[in-house]
Amino acid sequence: MQLINRGAEPSLDVMKADALTAFRILKAGGVAVLPFDVSYAIFGHTSLAVERVYELKNRTPTKPNGVVGNWDVFNAVMATTERDKALVKCITQDYDLPLSIVAPFRRDHEWLQTSDFGAVRRSTKGDTMDLLLNAGVIHNELARLSWESCTPLFGSSANKSLSGSKFELEDVEDELKAGCDIVIGYGRSKYANKYQIGSTIIELPSWKVLRFGGCYERQAEIIRKHFDVELPPRPATGSMSLV
Repeated sequence: MQLINRGAEPSLDVMKADALTAFRILKAGGVAVLPFDVSYAIFGHTSLAVERVYELKNRTPTKPNGVVGNWDVFNAVMATTERDKALVKCITQDYDLPLSIVAPFRRDHEWLQTSDFGAVRRSTKGDTMDLLLNAGVIHNELARLSWESCTPLFGSSANKSLSGSKFELEDVEDELKAGCDIVIGYGRSKYANKYQIGSTIIELPSWKVLRFGGCYERQAEIIRKHFDVELPPRPATGSMSLV
């Protein structure tokens, strides 16, 4: 296992170099723990790597992974309306916040054609896919490399299932890290929160909130302001993930 623990967020050039190192390992079939802004995450590309992610997390097999994405992936691969596109652009570009969306996707798109069937099957539900956007420099650089080389990356938060998202590398379980090929640490996640939850997840085209993430209140305020849509308040239980 290759460990890169920088202790704090390094320069942009260093982060891009770290992303490239991780991407090469992922493309070759490895598994990585990565410092996303929403939480530490664990990802792979091949079906064998995705199965390792499930085993390391003790994740329920029926619970799908998320997919690393950016505007190019969202615009080309996801089957969404212009209204949906306006929402995603507003949150992720105009306000520079992270967001996960669950939406129908184009299964025959060339971006997915290099992926093993098992990896895609584990990372979709029916005709929908969970796409994570704008989750920090490492995430965004991996999304760019993923898009340009048609190498989708599949995974979820780097923690044992149901134990809550981890915002410090030291909090990620040792046995999970030990099972990975590369582990990268940059100190505390930008959007660490008391709910121990990562990104907000919104279903498209319904705009139903599937998970109330760390930035949820700000995102709800933005949606109210620009789209005149009132999202529900965060439930008393905190995050309430429905996916």
